[in-house]
Amino acid sequence: MEDLATKILPLVQMLIPGFITTMIFYWLADVKKPGQFERTVQALIGTGIITIIVSGISKVLLWVGEHWFAIGSWTTDTEATWGIALAVCLGLGLSYASNHDYLYRIARKLGFTSRASYPEWVFAFRRGSGQTVVLTLLDGRRLFGYPQVWPTDPASGHFLITQPCWIDEEGQWAEMPGVESYLISNSDVLMVEFLEQQETSNDQ
Repeated sequence: MEDLATKILPLVQMLIPGFITTMIFYWLADVKKPGQFERTVQALIGTGIITIIVSGISKVLLWVGEHWFAIGSWTTDTEATWGIALAVCLGLGLSYASNHDYLYRIARKLGFTSRASYPEWVFAFRRGSGQTVVLTLLDGRRLFGYPQVWPTDPASGHFLITQPCWIDEEGQWAEMPGVESYLISNSDVLMVEFLEQQETSNDQ
């Protein structure tokens, strides 16, 4: 048992940077989490990339130390520190690029894909950020308001609608004085309408 632990522990320590990268990415990015096996494969790939980068950094720093000046000696602790720091930076960078659709935007322009880096549901709400919406509920009621929070999954979660106003069957507005916001379950919503932004003049 001890022999097995001594063999597994170095392997786990070697894969830590990749797991840190995937953990940060799936914490922050608006993407669906894959299965455990796929995340493990992604962690292996991330560890391989980070290992190559750390190897390049060590060669550059050793060359600088030999020809210019030396800050300190390159040890296993230094290598581990660089690996963890790069893992954090890689995870933050990938999540930022995913949340702003940078990589997929370039791929769409080059014709490699037609997808966005996040699901269509999230893309629609980000595209319509700041717009008013009308939620049509399963029972036919319609609610107007500003979505401050919307679910990242189209099958679950809640909408937080501020400045709510009900719309009846005749299209009349029924304001709710004293009500600041409504929390609506996504499972009760049949359709979401994004309304056009209307500019108001100073005289209105």
